[in-house]
Amino acid sequence: MAYSAADERPLAVERRLPGRARRRTDALHDYEKSNAERGSRFPSPLWPFFAPDAARCYRWRAELDCGCITELLTHGDSIPPHQHRLGNGLTGEPLPPGQLYCEHDASVPAPYRDITAWRDRREVALPPDTAEPPEGITAELWTVLRRCEPRTEAFWTVLLECGHSTEVVAPSLGWKPAHGPCVVNPARVREMAEEFDHAAAADPALLETFDGQHMRRMIAAGWPSPRPEQPCSTCVHARTIVAYQAVGWLIPRDTAPEQSTRPARDVLERRLRRAEADAERLRAELAQIGEAPGLG
Repeated sequence: MAYSAADERPLAVERRLPGRARRRTDALHDYEKSNAERGSRFPSPLWPFFAPDAARCYRWRAELDCGCITELLTHGDSIPPHQHRLGNGLTGEPLPPGQLYCEHDASVPAPYRDITAWRDRREVALPPDTAEPPEGITAELWTVLRRCEPRTEAFWTVLLECGHSTEVVAPSLGWKPAHGPCVVNPARVREMAEEFDHAAAADPALLETFDGQHMRRMIAAGWPSPRPEQPCSTCVHARTIVAYQAVGWLIPRDTAPEQSTRPARDVLERRLRRAEADAERLRAELAQIGEAPGLG
């Protein structure tokens, strides 16, 4: 099925949005708090990339296609927010430009998207399945599906045609995307097709659901594993910026030439806190070296 995230993305426009922006002092306080936490995870040379100084941040208000209005920060004011990659999906990977994750209470089925690229692989050691069947699975079916021994499975991160990422389980540890999907024998495929036709006859609405359409396509393809199309839970809550409004710099810039170029007190205090944190980290490293065997 053909799908393009870019084809469905509305053109964002700059205009005045309803409501008012947060107080700048509140926005600055929240940013400094989160920035300090991010900065503690990276060495100081990387702070400009992962924990940039607040003086570099520009504030925007953005309206999403779900009707929600939120506030955003970008590095500088030269590029509007809908051209940035600002949000993360369920896997933690960045969303396509102009999208943000905005979860709503309404439950919407996850659509199926084709896999367009295979990325990272990881192995996961799994314990035996519990004796109690998971919710939605009968005890009889669980006796067939349950795995009583520990096992290790390979998970691949894949890119979907919508621009979002998800993980799929490989058929075996040695499987690679170049091998192509594994399919079941033709006799079993015929049985599955008959079973699906009976289910669809008993419940015609099945053919209108994402899951029903997906099952029909997969049976026609021989029930491949891994399946070439995967449900995208990120699509359910990934919202697109449709309008935006400039708010201003997180720390107002001094444009008066006659005023002093000395940094503001709060900027100096932030620099001092970072320097002290860096010094404390170095002291801890020196202490560990001093405690090593054979060192005085």
